[in-house]
Amino acid sequence: MHEFNKDWKLSGIQRLYYNSLVEELGSYGSEDGKFIWPTSVTITEDGDLAIKDSGNQKIQIFSPEGQHKQTFSYGSEASNCLGDLVCTEEGLLLVSNGYKGIKVFSKEGEMIHLLKSPKTDWKHSYGLAVLKSNSIAVTDWTDGGKVHVVGVDWRMNAVVKTNVVDGLQRPEHIAVTKDEDLLVTEGQLFGQHTGCCLKIIDSERTIKQTIGPIYGNHFSFINPSGVCVDVNGNFLVADKGKNNVTLFNPDSSLVALIVTHDLEGPCGITVTNNGLLLVTDCYHHCVKMYKYKQGIAL
Repeated sequence: MHEFNKDWKLSGIQRLYYNSLVEELGSYGSEDGKFIWPTSVTITEDGDLAIKDSGNQKIQIFSPEGQHKQTFSYGSEASNCLGDLVCTEEGLLLVSNGYKGIKVFSKEGEMIHLLKSPKTDWKHSYGLAVLKSNSIAVTDWTDGGKVHVVGVDWRMNAVVKTNVVDGLQRPEHIAVTKDEDLLVTEGQLFGQHTGCCLKIIDSERTIKQTIGPIYGNHFSFINPSGVCVDVNGNFLVADKGKNNVTLFNPDSSLVALIVTHDLEGPCGITVTNNGLLLVTDCYHHCVKMYKYKQGIAL
């Protein structure tokens, strides 16, 4: 644990657990309940786990206890492992896979719509996040990198407005804080891109803070990927270059490494309704569930 300001405590957490693996879902394969390249995970409105497997081009649904419930295909990838999966408040599953459009599925796996507009230009879509204001945020590798904040009329499945944040480098995953700030990870590709940081974009859609590549005296990012926010406003970042997960408090003045072992290529992450951390472990072809704070009922 690296404390850069020892007067701070992580919001809502009195005790941290390190490398506390609770359960592991899946193994290598194309059968139900198995994965080839799991890259994203989200929580459905019912509390189930929805996992995007970019190797099989499938979405798999598991119960909160880890029992497989359903599998459906979302179609091919435009670029290998490019894309994300999120769930709206209405229970719709949104899938990006490197194309301009965002695919909208029902929770039963039926494709309802391809969300796109002539006015939008997310040519190389990657990360997705759902905002409170009937909007979604989409990261895009076009022209180096940008984020599109897209207003949606969900009754008509139509894009009504778009705001673009430029000046990013290979933005990957994205998450939203309770204040609707956007947390965007910037990775690297074979040393050709030099983001290696987390950027925080405020509600006015300007970049207000950059964390990394170097942070404090003891911490750095190499290839940050998945990012999420817990119920206390702490945010968590997976780094597939260092194979770990880091926890920051809401103002990022304190940081703690909570997973440091047995990950190979962690990508998508999220926190379940009962407070467990989910990590898609790409090279191990599975999804791992961790306890990282006290007060979790298992």
